Amino acid sequence: MTELRTIEIDFDVHKRIELARQSFAETPNTVLRRLLQIEGQAHATQVTPSGSRPWASKGVTLPHGTELRMEYNGRVHTGIIQNGAWMVEGDRYTSPSAAAGGVALTKDDKRTNLDGWKYWHIRRPEEAKWIAISSLRR
Repeated sequence: MTELRTIEIDFDVHKRIELARQSFAETPNTVLRRLLQIEGQAHATQVTPSGSRPWASKGVTLPHGTELRMEYNGRVHTGIIQNGAWMVEGDRYTSPSAAAGGVALTKDDKRTNLDGWKYWHIRRPEEAKWIAISSLRR
């Protein structure tokens, strides 16, 4: 398994990586592996043979099949990344905050707005440990 690391790049480098993308599903890591001619499979595969896509936002990419878990107000909420979306308790969301606000209830059973980056933990496919999604953000 490949270990992922966070690196800092300037805006011009970021723009060049974005220009080199061959599809919206291709992550910066995959672009760099291709441009640097590094053989082998990247950690977060972009499009699998079944056509599934990862979810990506704010410098974080979660592969298809990544498990999701959040605890709020004494209740545990679970979900999975499927084809670029957060599927949580039967509903589809586009972001951690949308998913958190969609499932979390206050003590008097009302919906609330939450910063999902503070609440969600993830476990990527083939990994044993859960990690806070906030730890992956730039």
